[in-house]
Amino acid sequence: MIVQFLVTVFDNSGRFLAILLLIAQLVGSAGTYPIELVPGALQSLHPWLPMTHAIRGLRAVISSGDFLVMWKEAAILLATAAVFALATLVYFLLRYRRRYAVWTETAAQT
Repeated sequence: MIVQFLVTVFDNSGRFLAILLLIAQLVGSAGTYPIELVPGALQSLHPWLPMTHAIRGLRAVISSGDFLVMWKEAAILLATAAVFALATLVYFLLRYRRRYAVWTETAAQT
């Protein structure tokens, strides 16, 4: 949903931002290396990256069978998806209003 939002709103620049986000997630979500070995800037991004929550949930289920942690992380991911889906919807609604408000004003004038 984040990638969809970025590409929808920013077009090619959004694609570039999405690739940067994906790279930041690979490094900053502690999936490959422990978070202590990651540069400080990415350590501060760590809690905000969606992949962090996916990895936390997966690790909780695999290592200890703690489904409560998995459901908590899944809820965070679902909330993130919902926020960006709603943001995309708002973008399209505003775009639709602008486009057809101009059309109806032009039609009313003729």
